Amino acid sequence: MAMLAGCTAVLISAGPGFAADVSPEEKAIKLPTTAEDHLAMAKSYEDKVAEWRKEAAYHREMAAAYKKTHPDFKGGVRNPDAVTMEKHCAKIANDAERLAKDAEDTAKYHRLRAKELQGG
Repeated sequence: MAMLAGCTAVLISAGPGFAADVSPEEKAIKLPTTAEDHLAMAKSYEDKVAEWRKEAAYHREMAAAYKKTHPDFKGGVRNPDAVTMEKHCAKIANDAERLAKDAEDTAKYHRLRAKELQGG
């Protein structure tokens, strides 16, 4: 259970794109209006794609390492700690992949809008 709390704390404190990391000045929303604005937004979302995919990979690796260090019991009974951590890490990895996909789609949208504004 301590491992679960530790993993969650790491994700919350170091996860990409959390609003707690945004300064008051950055909270003022400026909607993109120019091609350059849209390209900057696309780049920002592409950076988030990489961050979320890295987070997903980290949790898949963590689940594998936990399973390896907490083997099943004799008779093939699954180690309940390993099962708990595998589920926990799989959920975070899946959530991170969904966020990456959403960010990827949003980056494509902003690149398209930039192209339209550039007359292309």
